Amino acid sequence: MLLSPRRVIQDTNKTIATVLRGDLKILRKISAYVIQSGGKRIRPLFQYYLGKSYGLDSTQLIRLGALLEIVHTASLLHDDVVDEAEERRSQPTAAKLFGNKQVVLSGDHLLSSGLKYLNALGNPHYMAIFTDALQALSRAELLQMQHHFDFSTSAAAHNQVIDGKTAVLFRAAGALVAVMRGHKTDYYKQDTAALGELFGRFFQERDDHLDYFDAGRLKKKGLQDFTNGIVTHPLIYLIQAANSADRRALKAAWEHTRKTGVIADTGKITALFSKYAIERHSQAQLAKKQTAILNGLARLPGKEPRDVIIAEFQKILAVRGAENPLPQYPKGD
Repeated sequence: MLLSPRRVIQDTNKTIATVLRGDLKILRKISAYVIQSGGKRIRPLFQYYLGKSYGLDSTQLIRLGALLEIVHTASLLHDDVVDEAEERRSQPTAAKLFGNKQVVLSGDHLLSSGLKYLNALGNPHYMAIFTDALQALSRAELLQMQHHFDFSTSAAAHNQVIDGKTAVLFRAAGALVAVMRGHKTDYYKQDTAALGELFGRFFQERDDHLDYFDAGRLKKKGLQDFTNGIVTHPLIYLIQAANSADRRALKAAWEHTRKTGVIADTGKITALFSKYAIERHSQAQLAKKQTAILNGLARLPGKEPRDVIIAEFQKILAVRGAENPLPQYPKGD
């Protein structure tokens, strides 16, 4: 029987609660926070329906999806401490609610609890995939810190951050499905892992796009990446397209934000994005990835789970205007 998305989320939350069970008051609070702030659970949903398209066991897919979500949440807990963030999706971060020290230790507890549960499943290939993901997550966070407020950050460097911080867990989901299908040594080379990686890249690039052009969908203030000194694709597109005078003005605004922590004039920044039609250009780039993902999903064998995952993808991740053709924006000098 194929579970509904709502049931997948419910069962995922139950599994998370089981894994994170603890007798300390702070651990109970963190567990409740993790479950209540879980959002759309896109990773477990992707894991479940990808696996069900191959007729794999529901219980095992739910377990593995819950563990992916625990790793993701632990990384967010640590990230919010590192970034000194007070809000995530318009809600107070755990660091704001419980304090940095307790959150760091609780994040460690999440990871150790998840790995203990994973070890009990008795599959060394699962463990290899999760430890690979943990290593990639920490490396990507260090790389992003290395490029903090680095105006010259390249697209290649930013892509490494995306792959390590976001795409890696979707790739892991696809690799786990490959292991469940019997691939013991080449699971990263399977179509499911490649599809997961593409899905994860799109997921992050969509967030980067919305931060500049439709932040309300993320339930946060716009231009947060600019404020936080993180170079993402929309800014890279603008730097590449702008003439020398506009590029100098943009860099001056960037330096002011680095020194003061605030953007002096958001209107000037948004005007530059508008002048060079960066929103349409970004939409067109996302449209290419949307098409590649939908083509990959369409090749999955099981019709019913395939239809659900396509519907969820289009409902949750669709970007306004991404069907527009690529514009010919002015080229920088």
